[in-house]
Amino acid sequence: MSEESLSGFLERAWSHLLRGKADRHHPARHPTLATIGPDGPEARTLVLRAVSQSASTLEFHTDGASPKTDHIATDPRVAIHVWIPKSQLQIRAQARVEFRPGDPDLFAQLPAHAQENYRGAVPGTPISTDIQKTKPRFSRLICHLTKFDLLLLSDPHQRAIYTSETDWSGTWITA
Repeated sequence: MSEESLSGFLERAWSHLLRGKADRHHPARHPTLATIGPDGPEARTLVLRAVSQSASTLEFHTDGASPKTDHIATDPRVAIHVWIPKSQLQIRAQARVEFRPGDPDLFAQLPAHAQENYRGAVPGTPISTDIQKTKPRFSRLICHLTKFDLLLLSDPHQRAIYTSETDWSGTWITA
């Protein structure tokens, strides 16, 4: 397997991520993000909000009071999983998360119903009929990618690892 194939394989993954940001119907739009909680790994589906291939980052939005923010404050390492059924491509990534307050201009662009997701009761608390509206807790999770593990379920399977430490040059590995 050639270096050109390795770089093309990584480009395919980036192209799916970029498409996921732009196309709300693409499967890369809803990756699974796993954090390390007090009782072990915790995974959830988030909406991919921004992708920068040049900076090697993915961005998600979250409620700043959600439990995942405490997990990230304790250990900023996360895992991200994307499954592209039509292509039979699994994208697994590792990243370090930078937690940032939400941009007020970006928050203002959200539809009113989406803005409501960042007010009121803290996520994970029991539902009450007297939910008090609070200042929005809109926040951003900037995932600085450190590793890709790509698996193509072709015949035969193809798998490669890429790391930021090697400037994203890849290595073919057994599937």
